[in-house]
Amino acid sequence: MKKYLFLIAFFGFLLGCGSLKKGGKAAPPNVLFIIIDDLRPELNSYKKTQIISPNIDLLANEGHIFKRAYCQNPVCGASRASILSGLRPTFDRFWDYQSQVDKDAPGTKTLPQAFKENGYYTLSNGKVFHILSDSDERSWSEPAWRAEGQNGRGMLDEDSKNYIGGLRNRGPFFESPDVPDNAYPDGKILEKSVADLKRLSQMRQPFFFAVGFTKPHLPFYAPKKYWDLYDQDTIQIAENRERPVNAPDELQGSTEIRFYHDRNIPYNSDDWHKTARHGYYACVSYVDAMVGKLLAALDGLGLKENTIVVLIGDHGWNLGEHNFWGKHNTMHPAVNAPLIMRVPGKTSGRQSEALVEFVDIYPTLCELSGIPVPQHVQGKSLIPLLEKPDQPWKKAVFSRYHYGDAVITEKYIYTEYKKDSIESSMLYDLEKDKGENINVVDQPAYQEVVKKLHKYLKEISNAS
Repeated sequence: MKKYLFLIAFFGFLLGCGSLKKGGKAAPPNVLFIIIDDLRPELNSYKKTQIISPNIDLLANEGHIFKRAYCQNPVCGASRASILSGLRPTFDRFWDYQSQVDKDAPGTKTLPQAFKENGYYTLSNGKVFHILSDSDERSWSEPAWRAEGQNGRGMLDEDSKNYIGGLRNRGPFFESPDVPDNAYPDGKILEKSVADLKRLSQMRQPFFFAVGFTKPHLPFYAPKKYWDLYDQDTIQIAENRERPVNAPDELQGSTEIRFYHDRNIPYNSDDWHKTARHGYYACVSYVDAMVGKLLAALDGLGLKENTIVVLIGDHGWNLGEHNFWGKHNTMHPAVNAPLIMRVPGKTSGRQSEALVEFVDIYPTLCELSGIPVPQHVQGKSLIPLLEKPDQPWKKAVFSRYHYGDAVITEKYIYTEYKKDSIESSMLYDLEKDKGENINVVDQPAYQEVVKKLHKYLKEISNAS
């Protein structure tokens, strides 16, 4: 009898060891990769106080915040192609919103493909690659999926139909109808993703699950309850609304917000600034609620302890600084974006001020999952920073937009605009001028800095 009881206990132990593989090795971790369109680090976890984002903040409290993370190109298509290929943009690849790995770097092994080839079930919901078909068959275990109307321009408020216009003859740049979360695409993405998590939890293989939410991307359409979280009269607007002194002509703001009808609010008036910020904030709170429900589902399925969670914004966003709205330049608000990683057993609410880049995500996730890093990958694993956040790290990181190549260091952000040769440049001293209000590139005191940063750009250009 004792023998049988022992055998029952022994086999019960084996069944309870779902986290063990042959040889006693830990099971490969799952990966939940959350990418949010146009999300800048305007969050409480980043010491900003206006936006209500409790769920992302909770993830940050349990994870690791990279406060100085930078995208490689502040436009969605190019940024996502760079992140998911591990390659930096150049003049010849990952140029604009239509960029694709298949077209710009054909044959390059994508991040989900690396996981798929190493035994993972890979799944894509929402906006992950900008072009749905990009690298689809080789990256995902089943076709990538998007919600109907995910271009984000579907109006739900009857009044919105009275405001058709703007540069692209679209609806208004904001609306706030009293509708449920799933009336808009992000709510539909959340519902399918929760259902897919349940399905993935029952599979006998690890998963790499990418979920891409579309808000706060324009237009600012979100259910009324998220708008009601804010009193528009108390919203603080940008203080530095003037064009930077001595800024080159090549520095321009995005025209994207002008594609939509302005609802007869004078462009860049105080009312415009408050309304646009209100809309952006409401959309962030909406997507934050979707993130919270997704993470709650992960926890409820018992997957939290063996799932790496990565949350990023695909790039930053100008919120009225210098009267700029959107991305599409190399100013700091456009290239600095959230990067939060929650790694079981490795993270516990720490932060790092080290300079990191989005090309670093690919090797980090591979190494955390025991997957060989492909030779083409140009990033650097962030695992050492997870273990020791304050150690010396990169001296500089890089971004670019069209003909502007930018290098960011601890103290400076420098951009060279060039085609065949340098045509103009700009340098901002982030230590003395956080708002990037004065281009000091021609000041004598900064000439050695300019030479040094020019050298950095030349080095990275040669390496790419």
